[in-house]
Amino acid sequence: MSLEIRAAVARATRTVTPLWPLSSFIAVNPLGAHESEDFALATVARPRAAFLADYDRGRITDADLIAAVLERVPELAGAAAVTLGPRVWTAAELVAFELVQADHSRLPAPSAPEPDLVDELVSKWVAAYLDPHPLWQMPHRDRGPWAAWTALARYDPHLPSAARRRLHDLPPTADDGLAIALVRLGVHEGDSELVLQREAQRLPGWVAHIKWRAGHVGDIDMTSYLAIRITLRWSLGLPLPLPLPLPLALALPIPLRGTEPTADPAGARERAATLILTLSGHPGPSDTVARVARILALHPPQLHAFAWQSAYDEHYRRELVTALARTTAVMTTTETSTETTIPSLQVVMCIDPRSEGMRRHLEADPTVETYGFAGFFGVPIRFANYQARGSIDSLPALLSARHSVTEVPTDARQAKRHTTALRVRDAFAAGLHASETTPAAPFALAETLGWFHGATSLLRTLWPDSIRISERLRRSTTPELTTEVTIADAFSLGERAALAETGIRMMGLDRCAPLIILTGHGSTSANNLYQSALDCGACGGNPGAANARAAAAIFNDPQVRRILAERGLPIPSTTLFVAAEHNTVSDRIEILDRQMIPDSHSIAITEFLHTQIIAADRLVRERATQLPGAQRHSLKRLRQRATDWAEVYPELGLVGNAAMIIGPREMSRGVDLERRVFLHSYRPESDPDGSALETIMTAPLVVAQWINHQYYFSTVDQKRWGAGTKTIHNAIGTIGVISGHTGDLKRGLPLQSVAVGNRDLHEAMRLSVLIQAPLERIGAIVSRNQVLRHLFDNNWITLTARDEPNSPWYRYGSYGWTPDLQLGTTQQGE
Repeated sequence: MSLEIRAAVARATRTVTPLWPLSSFIAVNPLGAHESEDFALATVARPRAAFLADYDRGRITDADLIAAVLERVPELAGAAAVTLGPRVWTAAELVAFELVQADHSRLPAPSAPEPDLVDELVSKWVAAYLDPHPLWQMPHRDRGPWAAWTALARYDPHLPSAARRRLHDLPPTADDGLAIALVRLGVHEGDSELVLQREAQRLPGWVAHIKWRAGHVGDIDMTSYLAIRITLRWSLGLPLPLPLPLPLALALPIPLRGTEPTADPAGARERAATLILTLSGHPGPSDTVARVARILALHPPQLHAFAWQSAYDEHYRRELVTALARTTAVMTTTETSTETTIPSLQVVMCIDPRSEGMRRHLEADPTVETYGFAGFFGVPIRFANYQARGSIDSLPALLSARHSVTEVPTDARQAKRHTTALRVRDAFAAGLHASETTPAAPFALAETLGWFHGATSLLRTLWPDSIRISERLRRSTTPELTTEVTIADAFSLGERAALAETGIRMMGLDRCAPLIILTGHGSTSANNLYQSALDCGACGGNPGAANARAAAAIFNDPQVRRILAERGLPIPSTTLFVAAEHNTVSDRIEILDRQMIPDSHSIAITEFLHTQIIAADRLVRERATQLPGAQRHSLKRLRQRATDWAEVYPELGLVGNAAMIIGPREMSRGVDLERRVFLHSYRPESDPDGSALETIMTAPLVVAQWINHQYYFSTVDQKRWGAGTKTIHNAIGTIGVISGHTGDLKRGLPLQSVAVGNRDLHEAMRLSVLIQAPLERIGAIVSRNQVLRHLFDNNWITLTARDEPNSPWYRYGSYGWTPDLQLGTTQQGE
């Protein structure tokens, strides 16, 4: 019975996408489990009125709509034209015209789910179990969620006395409890999976986090959760849940591409007659109506939302490719001189779109060359600061931590003074915490220290930058500590050499400047529950400083360089790798481990910092044009947003992300990509077997897609996939947030991450991927990786590629590579 019930639970929850905690918030595609299905089936788009407004202002054109319907239904290209009134219409033009003119208000809209008492009760118990207070821990928690709940639930005052009596003498295991509850509710064995699936859909946020927690912590699982839910439902005498409303496209059948429906989908003849009357001013003959009906039947109304979305995406993609075409001539010239021209400085930054702005402004100096690489720099680590009580997994969610890295002090006497100061601070903090949490003590604490806290709170509210005073005080009472990371203890020499080789090949680093700066990134903001969402996604929602330090140590290792030289990847002895971190609020870049920089490179560091300050100021000004309420602020005030605890828009994160470019920097250097593009450097000639490109496409590209779709769904449906406004968020420890005092855990980004009031800051588009590499190589990689086949074949993201700078662009689709007909010859750089 136990194996059978757990198998049913696994099947019922197989489409649940795990939700990471706020402490290491990872962007995910909330519909990731449906990537094996066509995106058109799961399309949740903006309202049609919003698309029509975009059409009226030219953001979507007739050409975009025609391209979208032809991409979806290529059979329309071969359909005979139809003469209506004075004009001859192609089949695609007729469908595009119907998209603009049709009224589909007859189609039912999904309704909100009915309230359920079980939801309210379960959310309370799950929150109490998963977020134990150190002094008010849930009794029996060490026995697991089912045992703890069964021991306490019969005393729950929120339950009627009859329900509490029913909760006596429950089975000792969750497996048996769930099986018995299903039987008591009259659920037949063949229906159990459907019932479990409906129960799992009721609180999708908590369920998603439980799925993550089961795999990463192991203190709760889905069987225990569902056992509690269904046992509660039985004890209360409540009926089984009805199916939750699905997005409209999921509820309607859609014909397979390339097959003409035999029936009359959604009244094709009626639609045809209406269209003819609109275009010609009078009803058409029956044969004309029949011809138009056959055309419209190929593109039924349930595909219209997808067509609008595709047209919206297509407009941006075409503009982006056109902009890149201007760099073709420059690329040809540059590639002939790269072997002889060595830049004075190379800066490697994360592929994050926020890095694009910094790279562009740094490159105003022609001697500076920048590269894009996933922000963990290919070094996945579990990192702990010196004498830290815990550690962080600073690596992509696709990987697991197998290497633990810490830091060691470079000066023993300095370390001793630092440790002594930390102990004093920790003792004070522990005493203060005990005073705040011990019963009755907070009253005495308020009498003695309340006036001080009140004054400091008022000061910080009126003068946000005053927090820097406390930071300076902390630094003055805690001696500075210089450390270095312990790479040799975490990675063998062979592993270090392999990581370095992979990094060089993935970046296409074909020559080395005297100074190469590996720049991770992080964000600083006060009173922001979603701060980790602004840190580096490739580092598990953490700042990238630790990874940059580890990578620099590996690249500077003489033994590693010797092995790289034997593999045809020499690094000059005069080249120094330096770790740094880019703060994406202030846009300042801080050099790390400065004590390890030799005098031979000190001047170069100074020159870089001067260049960086100019670039940072320009970038802050540029970003201020989009930050709500920031247009008239000074540079100082703009940077103070990081310390203002009332600021709900410290920065805009990855708002606007829309594309990913994989190729040499010459493809996009000089083009203002408006901080909307993930930029991963790549040179096919540095990757003879294609393994580096495959790694990029199966790891960084997938993560970029997660980010893109989380922003997409958080924008188009805040209630279902977003988190709502920050102003009513309550934190459940470091797990997540709820709106108000109870309810479901929020799954996506808060409103302030994607919008200002009713105005969207983010353009909800699918990721457009552009690659410069041999088409045969790209196609082979897609063919042997199912995750990529799902994403590209099922239209979750789009792929455009070219072999070389002067080659034409091709689109990847269900029929393989086809020429990109939307780009004229002049746009190909010919």
